[in-house]
Amino acid sequence: MNSISFRQQGLSIVELMIAITLGLILTAGLVQIFSGNQRSFTVAEANMRVQESGRMTSEFLGRAVRNADYWGCIPRENVANKLDSTSPDYVADLFDFQDGFMSFQSDGSGLGLAGTDVMILRGVGGAGDVSITEEMPNSSANLKVNTVSGIDEADVLLISDCIAGDIFQVTGLQTGANPGINHNTGGSVSPGNGKPREGVDVVVDNNCPGQAVNCLSKQYDETAQIFAPYYHQYFVDEDADGNRALYRQEANGTAEEIMDGVWDLQMRVGLDTGLSNGEVTDWVEITAPNSLSQAAAANVVAVEISMLVRSPENRVVNSPMELCYPHWADCDGAGEFNVVDEVAADSRHLYRVFSSMATIRNRILKVEQN
Repeated sequence: MNSISFRQQGLSIVELMIAITLGLILTAGLVQIFSGNQRSFTVAEANMRVQESGRMTSEFLGRAVRNADYWGCIPRENVANKLDSTSPDYVADLFDFQDGFMSFQSDGSGLGLAGTDVMILRGVGGAGDVSITEEMPNSSANLKVNTVSGIDEADVLLISDCIAGDIFQVTGLQTGANPGINHNTGGSVSPGNGKPREGVDVVVDNNCPGQAVNCLSKQYDETAQIFAPYYHQYFVDEDADGNRALYRQEANGTAEEIMDGVWDLQMRVGLDTGLSNGEVTDWVEITAPNSLSQAAAANVVAVEISMLVRSPENRVVNSPMELCYPHWADCDGAGEFNVVDEVAADSRHLYRVFSSMATIRNRILKVEQN
């Protein structure tokens, strides 16, 4: 029988090793490309989140500062506070409505995290939707208005006609075709109304029968509007998971989150003593609970805010960051914000400093009018 030999077909062990090696090199390259792209995406996303939070928060706070200390087209000294300060339910911080601006650094015992700054703004909102429909027969009469929609008994309101103004509490409402608002002494509401007309520069004949304690400063007519005073407190706090955010609390109500990612808030204020010309003559940095006195707060015309905003994701940067914060600090060394020392050694979040300045335009307008 003839012997037929067949030559073996296939790959040698050397060829297999070369092929495997090339495959591993190619796979490693693909993994490297994928890892690099993933990291670039992570950094870009973190930067986008930080930029968005910082920009929106700066814009929000700047608008709030610019609109502060507005009392219905008249200076605060022309507004009388008719709330009953002798009531046990009268809390000065909530019902004085005196300081349009105040700021302090939290010690951790109240609002805000220790070392972060707190800002308090007072005033009234924009143009009032509620207006007077007929002149009051006397200053203790109820207010005839176009609508009582959105107003509840016990609400605190301000009425103003650009000559005088009064802050009072609603003690009753009339609905239907002839809506009205009562401002009696109280009883069903607290603290109620009870102050005689006082503390107002403008002098008008308010036609108050029997000098009743619930009389307003004047007989308001169709030129008057009604506004809702506000008392907003802005501060940095953290949730149950330890994530920090900027919060706003109205009076003694529940705090609401405004923007997440705000790690720290620092401020300094520009003073124009006596509100003489609207120009800043002195800067005061808020570094303690009593950095700004009540008298100095009344002279604040500009507010400079420096915020530290942090990405929600960790492991974004290669090592903990060092930043110049707040931006007015001397950053030759002592003013550096070192994340290792200030936050944690393993905090490799992306941090960014956002700084902005806003004027309290109602105070500047007051200077110009004077």
